[in-house]
Amino acid sequence: MTQPLTEPRNRLVKVIGPPFVVNGIDFVELKSVDAKTLYVHFLNTVDIKPASPAEVQATISGGDRIQGINTREVHPSDWSVDPAGRPVLAVHVDKPGDFSTYTLTLTTDTPSASGPPNTLDPLPALDPMYSSATFSFKVLCPSDFDCNPKSTCCAPDDPPLPAIDYTAKDFQSFKLALTDFSAQRYPSWQERSEADFGVMFMEALCQVADELSYLQDRVAAEASLLSATQRRSLVNMARLVDYEPTPALSASTTVQCNVVGNTVPAGQLISAMTPDGVIVPFEIGTSLNDKTSYAVSPLWNDGIQPYWFDDDQQCLKCGSTQMYILNHGYKFEAQILANNPMPLLIQTDLPGESIREVVNLTSATELWDPLYLTGGSPTPVTFITWGPADALKREHDLTLTHLAGNLLHATQGQRFSETFAIGSAPAGAIAMPLAIARYGPNGTDSAPNWVFRYPLSRSSAKSGRLAWLPSANANDSSIDPDLAEPIPEIILNRTLPEPDSFQFATSLLDATATETAFTVDSAAWRVVATDNFGTPTQWEYDGDQGDTLRFGDGTFGTDLNEGDVFSVTYRIGMGAAGNLAAGAIQNVAPSASGYLSGVRNPFAVTNGADAETAQHIQRMAPQAFRASQFRAVIPSDYEAAAEKLPWVLKAGTSFRWTGSWLTVFTTVDPGAGQSSGANVTLAEQEQLIDLLNRRRLAGYESYAPPPTLMSIDLQITVCVKDGWLSSDVEAGVLARLADAKLPDGTAGFFFADRFTFGTPLYRSNLEAAIQSVDGVNGVLDIEYRQRGASNVFQPLPDVLQFGSNQILRVANDPDYPERGTIRVFPEGGR
Repeated sequence: MTQPLTEPRNRLVKVIGPPFVVNGIDFVELKSVDAKTLYVHFLNTVDIKPASPAEVQATISGGDRIQGINTREVHPSDWSVDPAGRPVLAVHVDKPGDFSTYTLTLTTDTPSASGPPNTLDPLPALDPMYSSATFSFKVLCPSDFDCNPKSTCCAPDDPPLPAIDYTAKDFQSFKLALTDFSAQRYPSWQERSEADFGVMFMEALCQVADELSYLQDRVAAEASLLSATQRRSLVNMARLVDYEPTPALSASTTVQCNVVGNTVPAGQLISAMTPDGVIVPFEIGTSLNDKTSYAVSPLWNDGIQPYWFDDDQQCLKCGSTQMYILNHGYKFEAQILANNPMPLLIQTDLPGESIREVVNLTSATELWDPLYLTGGSPTPVTFITWGPADALKREHDLTLTHLAGNLLHATQGQRFSETFAIGSAPAGAIAMPLAIARYGPNGTDSAPNWVFRYPLSRSSAKSGRLAWLPSANANDSSIDPDLAEPIPEIILNRTLPEPDSFQFATSLLDATATETAFTVDSAAWRVVATDNFGTPTQWEYDGDQGDTLRFGDGTFGTDLNEGDVFSVTYRIGMGAAGNLAAGAIQNVAPSASGYLSGVRNPFAVTNGADAETAQHIQRMAPQAFRASQFRAVIPSDYEAAAEKLPWVLKAGTSFRWTGSWLTVFTTVDPGAGQSSGANVTLAEQEQLIDLLNRRRLAGYESYAPPPTLMSIDLQITVCVKDGWLSSDVEAGVLARLADAKLPDGTAGFFFADRFTFGTPLYRSNLEAAIQSVDGVNGVLDIEYRQRGASNVFQPLPDVLQFGSNQILRVANDPDYPERGTIRVFPEGGR
């Protein structure tokens, strides 16, 4: 039985102490920087040199970057002794090593018969434990580190990791996890009273973990379009696919003012009251930047009376562009000559309906009616005209009609002004609000890269949000309808140290480093700390139900300096809640009593809209780039582009080779109930051409010729049922085929908006419309002829085709027979 080892063992003492039995390597020395000669020193004087010096084999192992270092064969001259008589062996190598640690081993050159394969027998006089030594080729290089590293053996074992509940995400689950951990790690702590300090501290940690867990979830949610809830996140991600969410737009309308002065300033406050008592404010003018002083006159107040020379003229027909009004002295001509707009409201109050249309006067001539006298003198009348674009769309009974001028634009909302400072308030204005300062991108304590924000104090979900207009230049033909962007109703100026104006940018990424720009974020901020003077010094984010100005950081938009002072004027609107019925606006601010005595909106308030919802953004943004294209290649592309204009009903396009290149001819139908189908103004023509030129292919030309109106005459023979008057049936057929709206609100068969470019005339549809008239027993014959092409009537085919730039027109107007006529020949009846 083997006895256990109990005596202490120190092998080094046995080797270096007498009696000397074996020797061992003490250390390896390098004496030169080239490190190609190693001097191996031994522990005692025992001679280890074999009979033949070549029998000694020196091998070097190790190394990171440099490996495979070879040694030269040992010669007798390589052996020497030190002053103490201990052997010294010089080992020559072929190359120096790197900075890592190497191991030198001395053996014989005889393969081992009992050891592992590919090993050599040890030297007989060399102790196995000291037959090798570690060294470094860079020992002569200077170093600031201790060459004797601290021992890391016997380091204490890491304690076992506690079980981690990865589903813990709220206060209660974190508290349960910490309770389980404390029971495992500190079993002697059994206190669970809420008053105990340990429990209180544990619950405080759980509260912090709960908040951090919620923050982690919110950051992850806001990084995805489908899970984001904050509007700023939704807007930023939608912009990545070129989709701009719509903000809350201000409603607008035209108001008719009764005045006692000659001017009304833009910005004048008027208002309406809803049935539940909510006051809806409006301001006269087109925008917050509108500084116009509008010319008005008491002569143009409501109550201008129309005039007719004969009772046969009491009906002002559809399409009219002129009429007479009673009396002289309206001074319309002065406005017209000054190229100022002179809009006039024509209102006819019918039982249960009020017809209102606005025309812009182009001339006014004072005349007299010598036959009918007023006060014994000829009656003064004024002849007024307006352009074809304002041609009346409805008939007006002049006995129930009155006119009014002083028509001004009004925008829903109310303006407010504030002043704030950057960094610190100026002397003498300690209570001035300060902008919120936050670290910018990659900001640190040493280089904060400040980004400043200022929340508008009047903007909130309760009092209303910042008002936006649909576009800064809605009537500018150079702006693509698909690229028009809403703009906020804000005027921002820097007043100190030098006056300067800041311009709105949809995204600060579009602003240069020196551009005085700002943007608007949907963000509300809550004050959490103030100084001794009540000035807020610390804020925190409080949701997206507010509006905040955000400035540049010096890379995108100019940065701000300490002490800058700003003044901001903005308008707060109500969005869709500002859309009111006609006649709702009636209240005038007392401050306007010197020039404004009354106001009303003859038309409904429109264009107001709430901000686009998150659900709508999430649904529309990923597909928006497919819906809007900004190039035109094939005819349908040109037609789709033209039809985006609000006044275009339909468009037709054809390509023609004009000798050297293809020319694109796009013809539009303005529609909108215009019986002529060709009333396109010069401004509309320019807008259409500008739009097509922006989208056409290079090398093509775009033209927009007027549509070709194909007027035809029809002769229809019908069979009348027994007992029906043929004249009544004839009138019924003509009414059913009219180019107008019928009394029941339906459109006549040849109503202009039913036919557009290339729309064919189907005989079957025409016969069905005729057959639907009471008293018609059947359609016997239909013949047609084309105006200006043939004088001979011929049978109407099953399908009468038209070209891509041709529009069918059958107006049946006795005053304009060139626009097509209809004759009905009844047979039978009585």
